[in-house]
This record gives sequence, C-alpha cells and structure tokens, in this order.
Amino acid sequence: MKNQNIMFTRSVPKMSKARLFRSVLALGVVALIMHVSLPRAQAYDLSSLNGSYADSLSGFAPLSPGGPNRPVSIGAYGPVYEAGLYTFDGAGSFTASLVFNFGGGVILNASWSQNVTGTYTVNANGTGTMTLTGDHRRHFVIGDGGRQLKYVGTDPTGGIVVGGSMVKQ
Repeated sequence: MKNQNIMFTRSVPKMSKARLFRSVLALGVVALIMHVSLPRAQAYDLSSLNGSYADSLSGFAPLSPGGPNRPVSIGAYGPVYEAGLYTFDGAGSFTASLVFNFGGGVILNASWSQNVTGTYTVNANGTGTMTLTGDHRRHFVIGDGGRQLKYVGTDPTGGIVVGGSMVKQ
C-alpha cells in the first residue's frame, strides 16, 4: 500500500504541472485573442482628413434673396445639388472643385474650373467643421476610419441648407 501512495503522489505533481501549463497556455491564447479583437477608440485630428474625397450633396436654396433672420415658407426654396472633389491637406486647409445645379437644366461650372478654398477643424471624437469661401459651413462626422464624411451644411447669410457625404478616393 505504501508503494501505491508513493506512485500516486508522484503522479499528481506531474498532472498538476501539465494541467497548469495547459491552463496558462489557454489563458494566454484567450488574452491574445481579446487584445487583438477588442475595438479601440480612435482619436481623430486634422491629419485624419488627408487626400482627395468625392462629394455629393443635395438640399434647398432660397429662390429669392432674403435675410437669414426672415422666416420664409418652404415654397420659397428650390432644390440644389452639388458634386465636387475636395482635397484636404491634413493640416486644416482644403481646396475643392465643384459643379452645381439649382433645380434647372443648367449645370453651373460645368467645366470644373471654379475652385474654392477653406479651412476645417477636427475634434478627437471625429466631429468637425468646414468653412468654405464666404460663409458656407459644413458640420461633419468622420466615418470608416477617415474614409467617409457625413455632413449638414448651412449658409447663414444666404439661407442654403444641404446634407451630403464624401468618400475618400
């Protein structure tokens, strides 16, 4: 009987070492998987927008001039559409080439010769503001790791209201 106890006690440490090794190995694999797969919050900055983006917007523009503080009926607005190519420098400035249609058959700037410039800000959470030449503003959110922008736009002095999106080329 004494020999059986010695054999049993000698085999237990061997099983415990093997079991301990397998447990540590399994925990290490689980920790590695969790480390790789956990989503991480991305901090955005000016460099999050860098390069060329294709832009498309639609919205409404006043049919006749009026002040921004003068309420007007929806019938006083007409559709506006725009396509553009924006190039962000990654440091807070951009240039854009745009074409417009104000609800008629004529495309304004059909030759793509009109270029506008502007500045932009980016908050750490991916929101920001673009200010185009004049007083046009677009409030945006960055999506898909900097490959998309969704925005709403306003022109406080002209009354234009638009929404659109940009996709990195």
